Amino acid sequence: MTQGFSQCNLLGTCDDLLMRSVPVIATGATLLLALSSCSSPAEPDDAPVPSPTNPSSTLAASPTTKTVACPPLPIDVTITYELVIDARGGVTINAASNLPDGAELNSSFFTETGFFAQDEGVLEKGKVTFGPFSDKATPLHGNYDMSITLPIARNQPAEIRACIGKAGENLTGPLVSIEEITGDKVASVSVRVNIS
Repeated sequence: MTQGFSQCNLLGTCDDLLMRSVPVIATGATLLLALSSCSSPAEPDDAPVPSPTNPSSTLAASPTTKTVACPPLPIDVTITYELVIDARGGVTINAASNLPDGAELNSSFFTETGFFAQDEGVLEKGKVTFGPFSDKATPLHGNYDMSITLPIARNQPAEIRACIGKAGENLTGPLVSIEEITGDKVASVSVRVNIS
């Protein structure tokens, strides 16, 4: 006890040391409290946390994610089309499919001699329109290879991937093939057409 008391006396009495320490402790506590309240804002405490036990917090409930009605799985893909030639000679493709609405498709006209034209569209109510196609404003005449394609799933919106599968594994039928580079399934109709 004498040893502890003599250490106190080196700086003053023990009561004086205690009185000097209180403002330092109080200042330190205030500083820690201020620093703890400076953390960056996170999600609100009442925000739902996605989990298997909290189904109301799934991505489909998010206001930025569209919900899509998936056709029965697996999808036996159908793509039909009609070519329409307008007054200027431009060719429009009116296509229909049983793929989910929101699917992004593309279409092209090409010849082995080097002509190539393409367009993209989004399926709405089972339909999509491409074109009109022309050769630098010159009407198309003759034989062309034409295709309408649903590209690989990873290039589709998330809600479409949820229907067709991450690698297109939910796609079936004669229009479905395996993409060589990725190994993913794609759906495509490719035909030779004559435009006169």
